[in-house]
Amino acid sequence: MNVRTTKLSTITTISLLVFTVTASICSAQEYSRKGKTELFGTIQTMSSETAEYLYPDVLPVIFDIDSTTVYGVGYGYNLTDHWNINTDLLFGYADTEVKIVQDVMNVTVETEEMDYILWDINLDYNVFNSRFTPLVTGGIGVMDFGIDTTTRAGEVHESNFSYNLGAGVRWDVKDNILLKLIYRSTWTELEDAEDDQRFDGVSFSAAYMF
Repeated sequence: MNVRTTKLSTITTISLLVFTVTASICSAQEYSRKGKTELFGTIQTMSSETAEYLYPDVLPVIFDIDSTTVYGVGYGYNLTDHWNINTDLLFGYADTEVKIVQDVMNVTVETEEMDYILWDINLDYNVFNSRFTPLVTGGIGVMDFGIDTTTRAGEVHESNFSYNLGAGVRWDVKDNILLKLIYRSTWTELEDAEDDQRFDGVSFSAAYMF
């Protein structure tokens, strides 16, 4: 009697375990983001950067750009449960110290606002087909800079090609709500600057998915 009871208990336990695992797998398979569209808002920090310019008709100019935050909106589409293509348009400005170096003892300095417009097209790879997943991203875009100084440098306005790489996490909170947190590095080449410029920052996005 005890042997039969133990055997029955074992069978019941195994059956419940198999049912639970099967239900979990089916539940995971039922969730899919493939074919869904996303509309999102984004906040992104941008690290400080120093750009050294050499103009043909002006003395060396140094733009010391403060760290700042840019804001914008975007659109995305889930090609598969893993691949997502998206684009965003961000706006902002940063306080910038403009220095014209005539010699070691003679430096003209003023503080102005540099305007930013950033447009990126990115491809995200979501590592797991689950609501919470790490992701990697990369893309190309355009960075537009504009600043109007009272120094001999005058008005500076450039739109240049950029590219970026990043990694972070994605959480599909509900079937139609998702959050993304990404650390991103962006590079661009300013026309009259000596070196390529790199901007690091963290972006946070909240999206409606349908």
